[in-house]
Amino acid sequence: MALNKIRSLIVDRIGITVKIGSQNLYKFAYGQLHLIRDEQHQLLPDGKIKLNYKKYNTRLDYYTAYSHKRAGRRKIASIIVGTSHKHRYFSLTLFPSQFQLGEFEHFQCVLEMMLPDFHYSKLYATGNVTYLELASDTLSQSHHSFLPYRKYSNTSSIYKEKSGCLGTTYVGSNESKLRFRMYDKRRQLLNTGKPLIAEAAVHTRIEAVLRRLGRTTATLAEMPNPFEKLKIADLTQATALSNDANWQSFLADCLTADGVPDALKKLSQYLRKKYRGMLDSVPAWWWKPGLVWGQLSLALTKIAPYHPDISTTD
Repeated sequence: MALNKIRSLIVDRIGITVKIGSQNLYKFAYGQLHLIRDEQHQLLPDGKIKLNYKKYNTRLDYYTAYSHKRAGRRKIASIIVGTSHKHRYFSLTLFPSQFQLGEFEHFQCVLEMMLPDFHYSKLYATGNVTYLELASDTLSQSHHSFLPYRKYSNTSSIYKEKSGCLGTTYVGSNESKLRFRMYDKRRQLLNTGKPLIAEAAVHTRIEAVLRRLGRTTATLAEMPNPFEKLKIADLTQATALSNDANWQSFLADCLTADGVPDALKKLSQYLRKKYRGMLDSVPAWWWKPGLVWGQLSLALTKIAPYHPDISTTD
């Protein structure tokens, strides 16, 4: 059996939100966003800080590298100060996969200096995680060469490009608390001019997208493994299970239409149960959710609070 090459689990994106208790603090935070932008040449001389205004919020984007070319931009954080349903809030979004040496630590220092009421250690311990992207990469299994699904989800879709090429596969709805995405990461890197993994001819990303987690960043290590809910059937074995025309048509629908859950939804209750059972009987040998989750502790170190050594010597 071939070896499946995987990369370490990463936190690709995380959103943390806290309520702003008073109008004065809200005005202060709003004003500080402008001050951070105005002081960007001192705070971030090699990057760029941009403000985006909407009716109910203002967003600050923090780029540690920025050029006119898309490949030369690296946004590591966004801050939003806004109002929603009569509540004032402060929201921090981090992009840990974009961090380079020392950048996140520097950002935390900027946050503590300019927005002391929202310093990162406090957000980490008390803020509500409203959005989380966890990514596992396989360097052996091509996108669309396997059949992903979820037992209790009847929603899926496959993005179709204008050229007719099949793009990202989605399992679960955009509004659900848990959604999975699978796509050709190598192709995305090529399209954006980002560096490739030199030895990888195949680079497929499998993402778990979680919303409204009801926990803090400090307690993410205690969360249940979301990847356990993603099932992946082996396409070759599934194809060989039966020569029945209806089964083969179902597999073709899974691959070229909108994915397994959507294809199952179109069937009678009897066939839905039968075909799901057939898929369950041929799990992909390389999909090991427990192995993926064993890397969580290491992934979380990238978003741990920075505590500088302030000790002095005589």
